[in-house]
Amino acid sequence: MILNFVTCSGANEFTDIKGLVNLMREFPLGEIAVQVSEKQSPAGGARIEWVHQLSAYLKDCNTSINAALHVNHGWVENLCRGIVVPELQDLMELSDIYGLPLFKRIQLNFKLGRDDVREDCDDTLIELQHRIKSRFILSCNESNEQLVYQLYLKGLRFDCLFDSSFGAGIAPDTRQAPRFADILQGYAGDISPQTVCSELGKISRVTEHSVTMGNIYIDAQKGLEDEQTHLSLDKCHTYLAYATRWYHNYRWDLE
Repeated sequence: MILNFVTCSGANEFTDIKGLVNLMREFPLGEIAVQVSEKQSPAGGARIEWVHQLSAYLKDCNTSINAALHVNHGWVENLCRGIVVPELQDLMELSDIYGLPLFKRIQLNFKLGRDDVREDCDDTLIELQHRIKSRFILSCNESNEQLVYQLYLKGLRFDCLFDSSFGAGIAPDTRQAPRFADILQGYAGDISPQTVCSELGKISRVTEHSVTMGNIYIDAQKGLEDEQTHLSLDKCHTYLAYATRWYHNYRWDLE
C-alpha cells in the first residue's frame, strides 16, 4: 500500500496560517482541504480573504503545500452544469510558487438525490475538466456509484473517495477494496487521531492485493475538530504523526 495523502479537512478563517503551514512542512504526506460554497465563502467573505492570505504567505515563505478545495451546495450544483461561479474561479486560479494551481485537487461534494444534480451530467463534467487544471475528487457511495463508473469509462481524470456516510463521519462496517486500476482511492468516515492507525490497518488489508497496487489516501474532518467545531492544529498534529509513524512501520515491515 502506498499512502499518498493524509488529508486534514476543514481549514478555514479560524485556522492559524503560520501554524498550518509549519504543520504541512513537518509532515510531507499532509494535505489541507478547504470547504467552500455560496454559504461558506461568499464574495468578500472571511474564508476567501483567508485563502488569499494563505496564498500570499506561502509565496513569502517560498514554499508549497498539498491543498484541495471541497466544493459544496450551489457551487457544486453549478459545476455539474458546467458553470464556475466567479468566486470559485478566483480560488481555482490561485497558483503556488511553481506556477501550478494552489488547489491541485477539487472535490465535488454532490450526492445524487440530495443535490440538484442530474444523473446525465457526465459529459458536462468531462467538458468542464478541459477548462480546469486541477484533478477532480468524486465521492463514491450508493447514490453516486453508477455515475462515477460512467465517468471512469468515459476517461474523466479523478480521484475516488469512499465515504458511505457522505461527510457524517461514520465508519462503514467494512472498508471497500479499490475498484479502478489507475485511480487514487481515498477513505473517509470516523478517522481521527484515536482511530487512524486501526483504520489504516483495515485499509491495508483490503488494498494489499488490489488492482490499484494500493495507492490510497485518507481524509478526516470531524475527528479533527475542537469544541467550537473548528480545525484543531493540535489534533491534526497527532493525526499526522500517528499516520506517518504507522506508514513508516508498515513500509519497514515490507522490506
